[in-house]
Amino acid sequence: MLEGNTITAAESALGRYDRSVTTPAPSLIQSLADTARSGADLLATRDDAADWLRAAGLLPGDADTTLTGSEYGALLRLRDALRDVLAARAERRPDADAAARLTRALADGRLVVTIDPVGAAGLASSARATYSNLVAAIAIAVAGALRK
Repeated sequence: MLEGNTITAAESALGRYDRSVTTPAPSLIQSLADTARSGADLLATRDDAADWLRAAGLLPGDADTTLTGSEYGALLRLRDALRDVLAARAERRPDADAAARLTRALADGRLVVTIDPVGAAGLASSARATYSNLVAAIAIAVAGALRK
């Protein structure tokens, strides 16, 4: 259920969908897309990416969380697809390939709609993995930022 800027599942009623997803600031979407534009790639290595994700509030700051090689590759594909979608929108042109790539990348967030005991709808990640939860937060921000 939506509580302020945090989306959570009701503990007792929703069972396995108990992962919190914090909604990032809308500027996060552009910030992620711009990580390779400043001359130096802020996600150049897995450690750089983890540092950036922690600074953006997408990875816990108190944990020694690192990205696996496949998660790192997926993050770079997500960023590239996001950048291409944003560029296409800015130029007011369709880009079916970029849209499909971003859709696939955001699917790693494994979002599900939850209904709490009083009937309120919310979003939660069905995954227990840290990477899936950060992608879920990005997906929610993308959906909010890219509404028609």
